[in-house]
Amino acid sequence: AEYMGHFLSVYFFSPFTCNARVVTMDAADASPVMMLFQKIIAGQEATMPKEKMEWARWFDSRLGAYEEEHLPAMEITPVVGEEEFERKLLEHKDEVVIFKFWKHKCLPCLSYGPFMKEVDETLLARNYPCRFYGVDIKDPRNLSLSAWQRVVGTPSVQVFHGGRQIGANVEATRYETFMAQLHGTLAALGLPVPDPA
Repeated sequence: AEYMGHFLSVYFFSPFTCNARVVTMDAADASPVMMLFQKIIAGQEATMPKEKMEWARWFDSRLGAYEEEHLPAMEITPVVGEEEFERKLLEHKDEVVIFKFWKHKCLPCLSYGPFMKEVDETLLARNYPCRFYGVDIKDPRNLSLSAWQRVVGTPSVQVFHGGRQIGANVEATRYETFMAQLHGTLAALGLPVPDPA
């Protein structure tokens, strides 16, 4: 396919030319974002517009259709507004509280959503001293919250303990990396790390 340049320039403001070709990647080397991008456009080359902004609208509609089908399976307990955010921090001040700030039609959010849902399910199933919540930054009720938390890109994952953010935003893009970082955080705080199942 010849649309990697459109993808990079529209989504990442890349200087690459608009006729760059999609590079074939092994699953082990590909980022989840690029893998999902290739999955969405697979077999669609004949219907793709040539002009960049028309292509962006074309891709956006397919991303929306993918989200509509797959988002329900990766949803995490939502938090809405500053008041509820602060209440969760107070309710769970002795635990680690994780917030995933995300938005609709966000390719990275959809790419990382499945493993983040797996993290959420692991925390619940194995009784971790942790809570995991999602904050939709496109919800008007969350605009001041996302500004207050200085969310500039999505997904942004922030970790709290004792009502305060600890460390930088989590940058993990895979389940194993995320859990390893979480285990390190729990150990540093002197909180229990459940034995592997």
